[in-house]
Amino acid sequence: MDEVAQFLCAGGYERLRRATQTHREDLVVRLCGEVGLQPNEVVAISPADIQRTGTVRLLNVGNREAFVPAAVAHSIQKYAQSVDDIDPLVDVSERRIQMLVSESGTRAADATGDNRFRDVSTRDLRAAHARQLLHDGIDIPIVLAVTAYERVGALEPHLPTPDREAVAMALSEGGTLAANGLPAWLRRAARVAADVGEALAVATSASDIHEMVCDQLADTDGYRFAWVAETAGDGLAVRAHADVAADSINQTLADRTDLVTNVVEEQTVRAADVGNTTLLAIPLVGERTRGLLGIGTLREEVNAIERDLLGALGAQVGHALAVIEHRQLLLADTVTELTFDIGREAAFLPKTAAALNCEFELVGIVPADEGVLCYVSTQAVTPDAVFEHATATDAVGDVRFVSGDETGMLLELMLRHSPIQALAKAGGQIRSYEVSSKGGRLVGEVSTDINVRRIVETVTDAFPTVNLTAKRETEPETTTDIRFRETLADELTERQTAALRSAYFGGYFEWPRDSTAEELADSLNVSSPTLHHHLRIAQQKLLCSFFDESV
Repeated sequence: MDEVAQFLCAGGYERLRRATQTHREDLVVRLCGEVGLQPNEVVAISPADIQRTGTVRLLNVGNREAFVPAAVAHSIQKYAQSVDDIDPLVDVSERRIQMLVSESGTRAADATGDNRFRDVSTRDLRAAHARQLLHDGIDIPIVLAVTAYERVGALEPHLPTPDREAVAMALSEGGTLAANGLPAWLRRAARVAADVGEALAVATSASDIHEMVCDQLADTDGYRFAWVAETAGDGLAVRAHADVAADSINQTLADRTDLVTNVVEEQTVRAADVGNTTLLAIPLVGERTRGLLGIGTLREEVNAIERDLLGALGAQVGHALAVIEHRQLLLADTVTELTFDIGREAAFLPKTAAALNCEFELVGIVPADEGVLCYVSTQAVTPDAVFEHATATDAVGDVRFVSGDETGMLLELMLRHSPIQALAKAGGQIRSYEVSSKGGRLVGEVSTDINVRRIVETVTDAFPTVNLTAKRETEPETTTDIRFRETLADELTERQTAALRSAYFGGYFEWPRDSTAEELADSLNVSSPTLHHHLRIAQQKLLCSFFDESV
């Protein structure tokens, strides 16, 4: 088993994953190989068993809590969209779990000609998981706590054997471990995250952020170079780089389109060999994937926890870029208003309006992981009629009746694929969306210094029957509104903003309430206590912004 685990840690695991044929097979392999679950644990867990502790996700498997890497958590979230929180995540037998791993191993052996894959079992995957943790420098008590191993002796075959230099360094004053016992890679990642965070606080433009991040990372021990590429149309444009040439970056982006696609779409940190360097590709996520941060290192393997820390750094940078974009839009003397004509067959709302001969008007939106949560008003139609059309398409995740009277009703829709989402993700602010049986009219605003052509192409490429019908310069809101919104936008996190917007548009503050906290929490895919926590803090910040502005 030790030989197979060593083989998996030396690159065999990624090749095994490539041999899986379904999302379920891949998830089973990852739960065993990256979370360390046994077959009986895989079939027993449900989506509700995943809990957050700060930025770390832990999986409750009864007698212990297993660490869940961010990439695996994202995969679980995607797979669990059709599974209730309390239902089994993988509803098969323990024997079937073992067979899924064995079948993947057989396909990997057939594809690569390496017969070692035929011997891979769920036990080997768990052994490889423990071995990787130990070689990443995780303390033995922690490994015992998060895996199914109960004795130190069981881990002995997987312990790394230090050479003379490693022993000397560990026992010297300048050794790998500091006085607090933290390994060098962890101290380095934490330090660079803190340094970048301080610099982000004083940045005034996107270019400042791009250059500062590259300079900070390139100057950090253990990293060779850094670059930032911004999403532009269907590709990426290099915006800043340190200790690496722009031509080299462009060549890497052209050669590794698979890497770029995976990082952008899955919003997870990925590693790839580029020459004699390991490239870490990190998504810059702030409301949408705004680009990639590339970091070069000579190390062949990068610890999963370090990847998670760098992923959090990418989210921190992405959020800072989003704040600056919103600030530029609010403070601009003029903004660019874009009007799109939405064809009847372009998206769910126009199709439904044409089929039911009704009208829809957008009341508000809340960005969500699954898509965009939309609140729309309508009349002369029943909720059941809209529900029936929604269940017939994958473009809609869920529909909920919020409120209604003789004048019409308010519906909540989770739109997974819509022009609204495309425009918002591209950097536009949605101003209105009106839909009738003849089609729709979508109006958005963007900052005048944003590449309008890129935004328009992003929307029209995703929806061929959507056309730009008008573009004009217009004045933004009044100065008082700008100051208030800017102050609040700086204070609220994305989750607090989502909770506040969902509660407002969903009628949570009406009396009697149109939506309960449980309904809003379900729509946002969070627990009720989590929603209450975000909502309470958001309300406090809203009131502070209001009263601090008053005389």
